[in-house]
Formats: sequence, structure tokens, C-alpha cells
Amino acid sequence: MSTRYLQTLRHPVTVEGRGLHSNLPCRVTLRPVEQATGLQFLHTPTGTLIPAKAELVSDLSLATTLSRDGVKLSTVEHLLSALAGLEIEHAIIEVDGAELPILDGSAAPWVQALTEAGTRIIPGPRRVIRILRPVEVRQGGKWMKVSPYPGLRLRYTIDFDHPAIGRQTRELTLTPEKFRRELGSARTFCMDRDIEFMRSKGLALGGSLDNAVVFSAEGPLNESLRFEDEAVRHKMLDLVGDLATLGAPLMGLVEAHAAGHAMHIALVKAILADPTAWTWADVEEKAPAHRGFHHPVPAAHPLPA
Repeated sequence: MSTRYLQTLRHPVTVEGRGLHSNLPCRVTLRPVEQATGLQFLHTPTGTLIPAKAELVSDLSLATTLSRDGVKLSTVEHLLSALAGLEIEHAIIEVDGAELPILDGSAAPWVQALTEAGTRIIPGPRRVIRILRPVEVRQGGKWMKVSPYPGLRLRYTIDFDHPAIGRQTRELTLTPEKFRRELGSARTFCMDRDIEFMRSKGLALGGSLDNAVVFSAEGPLNESLRFEDEAVRHKMLDLVGDLATLGAPLMGLVEAHAAGHAMHIALVKAILADPTAWTWADVEEKAPAHRGFHHPVPAAHPLPA
């Protein structure tokens, strides 16, 4: 944890685009708050306020969807990941559609927008959920576990029966700098063999090589990968966003094997359901009090496909 202070945005910022699954246009405006509110979505057509909380997660079909009073907001994970990755935990997110824009398929455009908006401190201590003992969830060969750790460390393994992806593992202790450099620009991905099925279910209607990595048996159809292991990095990006639905930063080692949105949220709910496994803790200062975000997001270094 790089700062003990609560952070919100310095200025509002607006991002527009189209949804990955719906292919419908959407406009998102992120606004600062004056006091600790957590991250809250405001569906502007109805005025419905939807906090980014696990209890309001309603659908996990290839994305994370929040719902309240009949209003649904889909594909929130990339924006939540950027906010959590940069330790901006208090903001109002105005959305005029039913699905957030996919942009380039990663969190990098959101990071860029947040960097342009800047950050400022709001009153109050920054509290985190500190894990006291392991919590684990399993489903068949998929599993996740969180254990005590003095920070947020992620260890993620994917294992796809696909020659261009296969087994990939990555581990890191999350900081804003590492999020920008190592996770933020990793794009969502799929296999070409699954596209027809997804579209028959009304999914990925807005998908293209401009907003996703598409793997054939021979390799990615895109011109290049941003990282050699971009697939597992994107899963970690999704995990950071889904962990934001805890409602507070997490201090612990999170291990994931062959997981996804459903397992991420299952772990969040398992943590919240067991108050003996965690405690509230104030963040100790480990860096200069506040530096804000006034430098550009580093560009990803393409690797040959």
C-alpha cells in the first residue's frame, strides 16, 4: 500500500466508447467526492446509485455486472481495476448506458483518463481489510485462496487447453507503478473457436481485434502481443477489479488457479462471510504522503506475435 491517505479525483473526466458485449454506445464521467463514499456508480437515466459491492453482483457471464432496483451495469471490472490499481477508492461514476465501454480491451485508457484527472486527498484514515487466516474457495479443478501478507500480492495461474495459450503463471506485489507497468495494458482475450458461440448468446457483439486478443491454434490473430504472457496478466487485471467489490483495499496474498470472474467474486463473498478471518487495519505510510498522478502512462512494449 503506497499511501495511508484516502484519495479521490482532482477533476472530473469523461470517457466514451462502445460495449464489448452489447456494442451499444456509453458515456462515463468520473467525479470527485468530498468525503469517503467508496466507489459508486450512478446510472444517469434512472438516477439509480449502485455501490461497487459484491452483494450487488448479479451476473458473471464473461464480465462482472452490478444490479440494483432492476438496473444493470455490465463490464465494470476494467474501470474498477484501474481505480483500485491506482488506489483511488472514492468516486462517483456516472454511466448513461447498460455496459461500460470496452475501449482497447485493457485498463490502460482508464488509467490514462485517471492520470489526466489527477488525485487529491479527502479527510479520514485509509483502512484496509487485513487477512488473519486463510480463506479458500474451490469448484472442481478451479480454486482461489487468500492468506495473510503485508500488502496485496497476487499469484495467478491459467491453464487453457489451447496451444497458443497453455499454462501461464505470474506473481507480483501490487503497487500503482506495477499496475501501470505490468497489468494495466493487458487486453481481454478469447479463442477464435468460441466467437460464433458467444455471439449466438448475444455476447461479444462489439468485439474486434481493436479491443481483444483473439487466439487461433497458430497464435494470436492480432499483429502483436503487448506481453508474452498477456493472457494471465489480463486475468490478474480482472482480479484487481473484482477485488474492489470488497468495498475496501485488501491486504493479503491472493492465489488463483484456473479462476475467473465467478471465482473472484466467490472469494470476495467468502472473505466477507467470515469476520474471524480478517480485521480492519489502518495503512502505514511507506512512501511520500501524496504524489498524485501527473505523469503519462508508459506505453506497452509490443512483442512479436
